[in-house]
Amino acid sequence: MKSWEAPVGKSLKTIAVDLTPVLPGGANGGAKIFVLELLQRLSAMFPSTQFNLLTQAQSHEELASMDRSNMRRIMVVGPAVTQTIRPRLMGLASRILPHLPLRLRGLVNRLGYSLHSALKRSASGGLLHDMGADLLFCPFTAPTYFEPGIPTVCTIYDLQYKTYPEFFAPEDVAHRDRTFADACRKASGLTAISDYSRDSAIAHGKLDPAKIRTIHLRMANRFDPHAVHDKSVLARLNLQPQRYFIYPANFWKHKNHEMLLTAFGMACHQGLASDFKLVCTGSPGDRQSWLAGATQRMHLANRVVFPGYIPGEELAALIAHCGGVVFPSLYEGFGLPVVEAMAAGVPVACSNITSLPEVAAGAAILFDPRVPSQIAQALLELAAGGARQDQLVQAGLARAQEFADSQRMANEYWSLFQQSLSNEISENLLTGVYPDGWTGPLLNLQVTPSPSPQMLEMEVLVAQWMPQPKVTLQVTTAGRTQGVPTDIARGAAQLVVVPLSAEGGVYQVQLKPHFVPSQTGHGDDHRQLSAMLQRCVLKRAGGEEIDLLGESRS
Repeated sequence: MKSWEAPVGKSLKTIAVDLTPVLPGGANGGAKIFVLELLQRLSAMFPSTQFNLLTQAQSHEELASMDRSNMRRIMVVGPAVTQTIRPRLMGLASRILPHLPLRLRGLVNRLGYSLHSALKRSASGGLLHDMGADLLFCPFTAPTYFEPGIPTVCTIYDLQYKTYPEFFAPEDVAHRDRTFADACRKASGLTAISDYSRDSAIAHGKLDPAKIRTIHLRMANRFDPHAVHDKSVLARLNLQPQRYFIYPANFWKHKNHEMLLTAFGMACHQGLASDFKLVCTGSPGDRQSWLAGATQRMHLANRVVFPGYIPGEELAALIAHCGGVVFPSLYEGFGLPVVEAMAAGVPVACSNITSLPEVAAGAAILFDPRVPSQIAQALLELAAGGARQDQLVQAGLARAQEFADSQRMANEYWSLFQQSLSNEISENLLTGVYPDGWTGPLLNLQVTPSPSPQMLEMEVLVAQWMPQPKVTLQVTTAGRTQGVPTDIARGAAQLVVVPLSAEGGVYQVQLKPHFVPSQTGHGDDHRQLSAMLQRCVLKRAGGEEIDLLGESRS
């Protein structure tokens, strides 16, 4: 059996896919392109599987193009979170973090990440169990909707924040670090988009190499290499075929546009033909505006074009008719535009660091992206044409074939999905608790096997001001009750003890009824709350105690 063929195993009837990180337009970069292409391929290859796409308000309508007979969108994050709560959290963090002692920053960062995840999950409770999901796929890494008992697969793109933390705000570094740690802890299966990213994840996450595999982005033919492209976009941007370089990338700091502009200016002074231009595509924003101003100060404004975000077909035309793709990125988890350019028969010059040498594999001009003279020399070499350009084109076409089979990529993911179904529970996990100790209507508990029977102890407090006279707590597993229902009166705290099997497994703790504080005159808290969980300990033979509440907040 080839490594990408799916093994025979449990049927995957329903897969939940977390697309809540998807933003409108091109703000997600190549990750969004890859994820949507993969899902379309999977839905076509496995028509008997239902794919439920979990979305947020900002991009829900844009993703309507994904609707299929076996694929549907479910909005789980409304405008209140996407437009109000997360910006407030990020803004608050950016204001207070610089003034806190280092020992407190980690705690605040962990609480902020937990609160944001909990707010996204609010009212979703046992969403995956309710829809009968066999697996949760998190193609943007974060296992936000993880539920014990449901295998979870997460994709790791890169750990750039570890190498270049200065490129990110402190709260963003904290968020990315918690996302990575959460994925390493909760995922049944992990995949990286390159060997470089896999090696980085193993090193930084102290992972067992068997837990994470490489699945390359096999999307070189996303643009039909044989298509006849409409050249109207060239006329609109005042470009001549083969007389411009293109850098298709968003204006993130690691994309290294400043060094590219410096190198382009050097190449112009070193004899680059006066009609040769540089095109930098990408979603507009403050950095694009700053870079455009820099070209004016460098007297390059008439030779550098910033067209903004370019949709797929027009971008394919720009790449197909360019004189070369230049990719001076300081950090890449893969580098999809490199193989797309190769597949289009376009010569490429790219960085010689991170994943790019792995992807280019001798089919591109490599340079040190931190040395502008090397980038300038690469530009001049691309513009010179001749035998060297022909060699690059032929080598690129051959290399692109390695990344052209998107069906193989989909099968590799399907194989990982199937493998994840059979992975044993390896961690004790508790979900459904907010960072401040409040619970929603449902707690999910994952318990590893033990040589002897186990005991769950929970100390639960019901607030004096809650509208209902009591809360009833019931533990279930596989639809069967564990112990008897426990009633806790308003204003009281009670210790609840529940015997658990030595085999471990997945348990649900139901708390009824719940209430929404904002609807009962208690501030603007819109969460669905039931009680306060003050203690949650798993007890085992020999006096071993595992603080599940503490681990859920770590």
